[in-house]
Amino acid sequence: MQQIYFLTVFFTVFFTCCLAVNQSLFVNTTKTKLKILSIFGHLGKSHFDVYKPLLEELARRGHEITVVSYFPRTDNANMKEPLPNYKDINLKNSKVGIFVNILDLKEINHAWFRPLLELLRLKFMAEYACSISLRSSVVKEFLRSNETFDLILTENFNTDCYLGFIHRFKAPYMALSSHQIMPWTNNDIGNTDNPSYIPSIFFGFTRPLVFFNRMQNFLWLSLSKVIYEYWFRSIDQVIANEVFGPDLPKLKEIAQQSQALLVNTHSSIHGNRPQLFNVVEIGGLHIPSKVKPLPKDIAQFLDNAHEGVLYFNLGSMIKMHSMPRKKLDAILNVIESISRKVLWKWETAELPRKLDNVMFRKWLPQFDVLNHPNVKCYFGHGGLLGLSEGVYVGLPMILMPMYGDQFHNSAAAANRGAAVVISYSDLTEQSLRHALDEVFNNTSYRENAQKLSKAYRDRPASPLETAVWWTEYIARGNGKSYYRSDSADLSWYQRYLIDVALVLITVFVAFIYILFRLIKLLLSLFGAVKGSRTGEKRKKEKKEN
Repeated sequence: MQQIYFLTVFFTVFFTCCLAVNQSLFVNTTKTKLKILSIFGHLGKSHFDVYKPLLEELARRGHEITVVSYFPRTDNANMKEPLPNYKDINLKNSKVGIFVNILDLKEINHAWFRPLLELLRLKFMAEYACSISLRSSVVKEFLRSNETFDLILTENFNTDCYLGFIHRFKAPYMALSSHQIMPWTNNDIGNTDNPSYIPSIFFGFTRPLVFFNRMQNFLWLSLSKVIYEYWFRSIDQVIANEVFGPDLPKLKEIAQQSQALLVNTHSSIHGNRPQLFNVVEIGGLHIPSKVKPLPKDIAQFLDNAHEGVLYFNLGSMIKMHSMPRKKLDAILNVIESISRKVLWKWETAELPRKLDNVMFRKWLPQFDVLNHPNVKCYFGHGGLLGLSEGVYVGLPMILMPMYGDQFHNSAAAANRGAAVVISYSDLTEQSLRHALDEVFNNTSYRENAQKLSKAYRDRPASPLETAVWWTEYIARGNGKSYYRSDSADLSWYQRYLIDVALVLITVFVAFIYILFRLIKLLLSLFGAVKGSRTGEKRKKEKKEN
């Protein structure tokens, strides 16, 4: 009995230890503190704001974070929450302004060739950012350092010139997208991009796509990839070679080595589509977990708005005062005539005329405002950050897209029945009044917005937790080539089986040709035999006669 007892205890302890060791292999890491470099060369503040919470959270967890950007932490932020292991390499200087309040609405052109204008704008911003950022003295000094990193994070947007950092520091990297994935990115990583039902980011198509939309989608998707490959990248390569040296590999080759891609979208808004396992949706990453108290004057204004408030904000880049007077008067006339109060982001000291029901500010704490119970509608431009906040809160929206992905985002929200879209080109008192009447008086918009909010918020883990896990996972060296799609190595004609189709078509045509010739030969032989028999029969008949 003692032997049996001893063996029982021994095996129990043995298997427990084995289980503990086995579990440790899954949960323990060989390195608790990671060194992470983040590159944000674009001058648009909203692009950086998406991933700022991730960078700060990584620093809170003890990782060493180096951030190259135009948006260093402010003194106020450092006083409230010191993060000694968060290091800024500040690209901003007195000669370079960031992209805030820069878009003149008189220059907006929504003609049929708008997508081409969007590409030109992307190219201009890319060349400007690459030339200014990479040639700055702080970057040159940083590149001469002996720093080492476990992971590099880069924004994936309109240029590849920053991929030179990956070659310089010889570290794995993970790409970040503050919007729907760009067409050329899908190409690089081998992610499915089917124009038959996935709307392009440059259009505002609602689903399902009709024939003409599908044709436009296909043509523009193909054209944008070609333009990026042979125009954008060729110029990027020249600038990158100048900064990082002539031994720099082709930027496309570096881009194809991305080990994961974090995307600021969610299928509840933009629709379900096939994604690679390492393409991870973290839409709403920028949304804070808590609502902060509003400034007293704004809180009082909203508290006293018993009939509901329209919140009006067209984002950080648009200069509202640059709107053509006819369109601006249409907005002012409608706002002045409604009984509800309006909270408006307006960047100058005064409105064109005094409106008793309007409060305006140069800056507003948007998420906190949207959460006020008296705010009943959000009037925005379809920028993904503001739209995501509106969806999160469950507010019906009026959206007037101006540029970029705003048309795509607005169409997605309208497709869910949570928004009314107004065309800026067709903005009149009548169209705006109709949109306000719909959103405020048609209860379906609020009901759909609440349903969408529920689906958007209900996830197995928060966007921040998901983003942190993937960042640490890749930094620990677990990405490598395990999740890389073989499709990324294929030529376009191989990926779409053009070569296979051509061979099959050739074989089929050859088969038809051979079959045709064979039938023709058989018919001619049959005709010859028949003719021979007919001739013999005639000869026989002549003899008998």
